[in-house]
Amino acid sequence: MSKIISGFSKLSKKEKIEWLTKNYFHNQTETVNIIKQYWNIDTDLQELHDDFIENTISNFYMPYGVAPNFVINDREYVIPMVVEESSVVAAASLVAKFWSTRGGFKTKVFGTKKIGQVHFMFAGDKKDLENYFNKNKTELFAATASITKNMEKRGGGILAINLIDKTDKLPNYYQLHITFETKDSMGANFINSCLEAIAKKFENEHIEIVMSILSNFVPECLVRAEVSCKIDELGGENPQKFAEKFYQAVKIAEIEPYRAVTHNKGIMNGIDAVVLATGNDFRAIEAGAHAYASKSGQYTSLSHCSIDNGIFKFWIEIPLALGTVGGLTALHPMAKLSLEMLQKPSARTLMQIIAAAGLAQNFAALRALTTKGIQHGHMKMHLQNILNQFEANEAEKEIITAYFDKRTVSHSAVVEKLNSLRKPKINWINFLDENLVRTHLSKLNTISEPNFGSMNAQQMIEHLSAVTQIANGNWVVNRFVSDEKTARRKPFLNTDAELQIGFKASFLEEEPNELKFNSIQEAIDDLLGQVAIFVKVFTDDDKRTVVHPFFGELNFDDWQKFQVKHFTHHFKQFGLL
Repeated sequence: MSKIISGFSKLSKKEKIEWLTKNYFHNQTETVNIIKQYWNIDTDLQELHDDFIENTISNFYMPYGVAPNFVINDREYVIPMVVEESSVVAAASLVAKFWSTRGGFKTKVFGTKKIGQVHFMFAGDKKDLENYFNKNKTELFAATASITKNMEKRGGGILAINLIDKTDKLPNYYQLHITFETKDSMGANFINSCLEAIAKKFENEHIEIVMSILSNFVPECLVRAEVSCKIDELGGENPQKFAEKFYQAVKIAEIEPYRAVTHNKGIMNGIDAVVLATGNDFRAIEAGAHAYASKSGQYTSLSHCSIDNGIFKFWIEIPLALGTVGGLTALHPMAKLSLEMLQKPSARTLMQIIAAAGLAQNFAALRALTTKGIQHGHMKMHLQNILNQFEANEAEKEIITAYFDKRTVSHSAVVEKLNSLRKPKINWINFLDENLVRTHLSKLNTISEPNFGSMNAQQMIEHLSAVTQIANGNWVVNRFVSDEKTARRKPFLNTDAELQIGFKASFLEEEPNELKFNSIQEAIDDLLGQVAIFVKVFTDDDKRTVVHPFFGELNFDDWQKFQVKHFTHHFKQFGLL
């Protein structure tokens, strides 16, 4: 049955959820509970969020963090960041503090112009089009008067309207290229409204308007952020070597697109986080930044580095079309809070703050890459995400964090360590302790029932003795174990894992052997005697090795590890541990 639906947008929020869960989820009750779990308990606030977009059914939370210690143009800032990737906020904070004692970030805005275009087709004579444009240019400005009136009062508006010939790229294609100043507003709605009014005025029977839309490529809405200091002030064991490697890393990103993409992604980690926190459009910022990185015809680094006369300098130039009034910045309570945290900046100031955040993130990444590696810090932060995923308690977090302090963090390693903490502690039997072994085994009698397996108590004791005799050289089992199998099986002896219940070595008979001794006590005496021989033969020849029929060639240490597992396995078989 088709799940295509008509009139979905007209359904109530409750009806949308009911239709969705009925058609696309197996556990409808659980799904509804998850969706409602993220609703705000303040119904008015939830309605505000519901109205941001269409067909809203819930909220999707993102972490909201802060990076302190930024000094930008001698002014101190705490920068809000919304990002789900671990280490981004920590890295920005560390770098901000590092540069706060070395002059901080110096920033400059080169321009705040934004662009909109009316794309149209004209098949006539170009001279006729130029004459028509020049004759009506004043009217094009006038067509937007009612729209631009308030913007002009704030010092903004339309700065220029130019006719651009693109027929060399596409037959009959021209555009009106229009430059705007939108002051503290990002200006998307303002620009698009102006463009549509201009297009309507400009169109005639010979001009076919294709579309009117702003451009997110804003190379004249440009900001620069920079840090610099004497090389000796960079610190570390060898600041000169660090500066040179850092410089080389930036140069590689300038010439190698594969590296440049990841390099710039790191910059955008910092930029997008602040753009989101302030209610701006991170998708527009991303598109414009990557277009700017390609303006030369090859994708390249957005940041640059120089070393001259003992001075290390690192900077970024990036287009950022931002707003601090209107849009989501005026509606979202957290966006308002972010702007207040940033001391209510103008759009120009916000450009400088965000550029500094991007540069800080890039410096952190390059410093890590050229010294101890990017994963060192990143995976330490990722460790907490893994622990939270598996609902580790505070005690488990403390133990595991300490364990991985000087170890490589990986998802599998963390899970393995967590599982080892959570599984019941194994009471391994010390098979070399004669009194301990005798005390446990003496609890058995002829009617003792096993918890698993088919051996009776005495057969189990005689089995332990027989396997010990293999190590002693008194029982030769003609089994060849290949090096490949040994390499695969032997590492098991160094783990905390137990022998599996139900496992049976291929050299053993299907049915338990007939009893060799007249009583359990005689069997115990024999076993302890074989253990004593086991110790003696390996003590007499410390280079002695004996082939185990499953694990391959084992030395004394390996055999002891096996015997501990083997004795523990069978003691548990009869409930002795």
